[in-house]
Amino acid sequence: MKECPINGRKGCGITAKRRWYRLPEDERNSPEKANRLAQALQLPASALSGAAHFELCGNREVIVDGCRGVLEYDENRIRINTGKMVTCFCGRGLTIKCLTPESLIVIGFITSIEFSV
Repeated sequence: MKECPINGRKGCGITAKRRWYRLPEDERNSPEKANRLAQALQLPASALSGAAHFELCGNREVIVDGCRGVLEYDENRIRINTGKMVTCFCGRGLTIKCLTPESLIVIGFITSIEFSV
């Protein structure tokens, strides 16, 4: 019998079946655990929730952390996916200054911000 390269046991091989077990309730990730961890690290509770974080600099620039993609891009309107909701920036001369896999920066004259679920 062949020896398994992962755990060294004989006879299991690479094609061994995987078993999935449900974690006990106390070992699962929960909002209460995230809130306790955020308090211990002195962070806002929303920092660990996976929600988008918006930072406005007047009405000329907005920095979005937690962006998951651009849905619509126009000079007067930019719609982005932020996970559980879609955010729309309306205004004049809107452009995306910087786009990374997790964040983006919108500049221009922002007149309104709309949130939809």
